[in-house]
Amino acid sequence: MPTTLRIALLTGLLALASNLAVIGFIYWHTHDTTIDDLKRETVDETRALTEIYQFGGDEAVRSEVAATAAAGKPDELIALANARHQPIAGNIDPGSLAKVAFRPGTQILALARTGDRRSHDAVIQVRSLGGLWLISGRQSEGGLALRELLERSLLIGSALALVLGAFSAGLTARFVVRRIRDIADVTEGFSRGDFSRRAAVGRGGDAFAALAGQINRMLDRIATLMDELKALSDSLAHDLRSPVGRLRVAADAALQTNDPAERQQLLGSILRQSDALMRILTTVLEIGKSESLIARNQFELFDPCALVAEVAEMYEPLTEDRGLRFALRAPTSVQPLFGHRQLIAQALSNLIENALTYGAAGGEITLTLDDRPDSVSIGVADRGPGIARDQQATARARFGRLDPSRSVHGAGLGLTLVEAIAHAHGGKLVLGDNGPGLVAEVVIPRQPLG
Repeated sequence: MPTTLRIALLTGLLALASNLAVIGFIYWHTHDTTIDDLKRETVDETRALTEIYQFGGDEAVRSEVAATAAAGKPDELIALANARHQPIAGNIDPGSLAKVAFRPGTQILALARTGDRRSHDAVIQVRSLGGLWLISGRQSEGGLALRELLERSLLIGSALALVLGAFSAGLTARFVVRRIRDIADVTEGFSRGDFSRRAAVGRGGDAFAALAGQINRMLDRIATLMDELKALSDSLAHDLRSPVGRLRVAADAALQTNDPAERQQLLGSILRQSDALMRILTTVLEIGKSESLIARNQFELFDPCALVAEVAEMYEPLTEDRGLRFALRAPTSVQPLFGHRQLIAQALSNLIENALTYGAAGGEITLTLDDRPDSVSIGVADRGPGIARDQQATARARFGRLDPSRSVHGAGLGLTLVEAIAHAHGGKLVLGDNGPGLVAEVVIPRQPLG
């Protein structure tokens, strides 16, 4: 069954059910047993009079009707009419008797008693006795005619509810299909290469607006990834051309030379260039792995204090050998953090390597750990030139380098990998001013990630 038809049927059934529920509620509150009781009494009395007629004929039933009328019960109606509908006996006012439809069955209408100017709703039973008509019934002050009209109206309302339910179902299905088709058209255009198309969100704030907004964010992300992929391809081609070219030159020179010392030197250069290429490719793979969240199933609780202590122990001798001061600023204990310990250690190593490369002129590098109520911040601060606010986006981008001449060793992937690791943990990379210098912090939320 098509989705459109299912939506229409479901909407129609819901509309019909709601309308029937309202109609049933009204009927339940307005209908009582009064009418049923009066009908039963009139039927019993009419049956008794009919039996009298069958045994005694016209005179017997006429006498019984006259006697009943003379008894003067306040709510009882009784009359006997001839074939021309003219009254013979009884207590029903002749003017009211003219309202009666002379056909067998039960009727509800307003009738007045003889001598009473006011009419009251009554339930009557009409029966043909040969050439006579017998009318017997009971009056009520409860508005019986209005109730009967209401019940008939409720039946009509049920039919209208069915029609309106089908109509509203069609409108709803049309609206839903139109909104879905609009979103499908946008995604279809996007798949054909029109990356500028976005779904109309609208102002209603309904589920379709939320869906359109979510799809737009997804399309923005895809467009960004496509741009980054293009930039990655261009940057890889640019950054790998030189080392690959140097590798070929060095390899060719090693083949041509007969000097063992020169050959050894060239082979060492080849190894260093190969290591540089391997580092670039490994970093690119690590970025892709972090962004795709492949390592998330390896998350576990670990001690952040122990982690930063290990990193500090590893890098402190290196920084001191370069004549820099290395400091660790961290609390003595922190609640365990849920994450990938090795990836976070890799992020810290990248930040320290960047500080050694770009911030060594400041003479100081500080590894920090801040315990916050809802997150943990692990970062590195230096006293170098820092990064201007308008250049931070370039520094975060893949192969983004603030040195146009590319004279500084590196491929421009350090901060990109750090940011990918932060995103894999549901966190973020924050770059700030150390006055002077740069503060780079990886902020990771405390709640476990599923």
